Amino acid sequence: MARDILICGLDIGSTLIRTVIAQKRKGSEALVIVGVGEVPSAGVRKGVVIDLEDAVPAVAASIAAAEQSSGYRVSSCFVSLSGPHISSRYSKGVVSVSRADQEISRDDIVRALAQAQSIAVPPNKEIIHVLPKEYAVAGESGIHDPLGMRGLRLEVNALVVEGSTPLLRNLATCIESANKDIDGLAVAALASARAVLTKRQMELGVIALDIGGWTSGITAFEEGNVIHTAVLPVGAAHVTNDIAIGLQLDIDLAEAVKVRSGVCRADAVNKREMITLGSEEDNEKLGVISRKEVAEIIEARLDEIFDLVDRELKKISKQMLFPGGVVLTGGGARMNGIAEFAKQRLKLPVHIGVPLRLDGIVDQTATPEYATAVGLCLLSLDGMEKKGTTGIFPWGEQISHVSGGFLRRWARMFLP
Repeated sequence: MARDILICGLDIGSTLIRTVIAQKRKGSEALVIVGVGEVPSAGVRKGVVIDLEDAVPAVAASIAAAEQSSGYRVSSCFVSLSGPHISSRYSKGVVSVSRADQEISRDDIVRALAQAQSIAVPPNKEIIHVLPKEYAVAGESGIHDPLGMRGLRLEVNALVVEGSTPLLRNLATCIESANKDIDGLAVAALASARAVLTKRQMELGVIALDIGGWTSGITAFEEGNVIHTAVLPVGAAHVTNDIAIGLQLDIDLAEAVKVRSGVCRADAVNKREMITLGSEEDNEKLGVISRKEVAEIIEARLDEIFDLVDRELKKISKQMLFPGGVVLTGGGARMNGIAEFAKQRLKLPVHIGVPLRLDGIVDQTATPEYATAVGLCLLSLDGMEKKGTTGIFPWGEQISHVSGGFLRRWARMFLP
């Protein structure tokens, strides 16, 4: 690139709001993390903004912390989108090749994707992403990049991702009220996948599972393309709630028990093992609980999460058919033994994913929790560097194209 570029990724989660400010420096391949901000989430439930009065100060505080950390001020952010309102479906687009010599141009590809986007959408829904799965030229399907090929017509099979208009409106209002512009939107599960997956994994076939606080996002790849994405209405915070209710503990103490002593499989714990509750600051003892009982509570909730993941894979008839396995991200990926639990539950290889090829403040951001925020920065960079090309992440271009136009269009309609 001709110059250094500053990028801001804003991950509005249900439990924490994380901001990452990154820089792509001339002559460097790595993304340099220069600033990080993290504050407790407010006004957000299950991944969506429900209370602007609480959410706006929290978003502003997270961005301000990252700006202070980096020494830079940013005017705009690439923002995550989550919540059970996110849905996806397939659509086809067919166009005639425009050139007389029948060579497929970039304009033909864009028109085909626009045709795939021309589907009936409910009044309360908006199209967020149009992700090409495969193209077909002259009766030959399975083509990833048809640019320069020859044929009379071009077909595309694309995954269309939709979201709730009122909830998107709330998100845009929140960012505007924090005095920042929106560069684009990306479903959080897609952003985290961008940060942690390799090209080889996506070509083999891989599942990226982002386990957040109150939601979990799943994205499935095959032959380098997104074939399915969904947001599940359960996450790691449900595990904490279950421990608090089941063992009658304060919610903060339940979280501490989960993090320090929790395990994901009850059969890995001796029934005689006990956990002493108390304050590390004053050594105050609050009693003891059975570690096996904690593990049983955790296992029950994780069974539900992975059962929902299994159902999503059944929808696309891809159970146990991902050679690249499962890559776990999000705060829930920190739970002790979750990789082994997921491996047994899904019958696939599983490992914990962290953002790849970073420089700068990597001690904090090269973690599962920061996959979404870092991925947002990478997607924003994709839109700048790969404009007019498909690249190895074909969905990056479409995120930038569709979200940017969509936001500009309805910002004029809804924002003051």
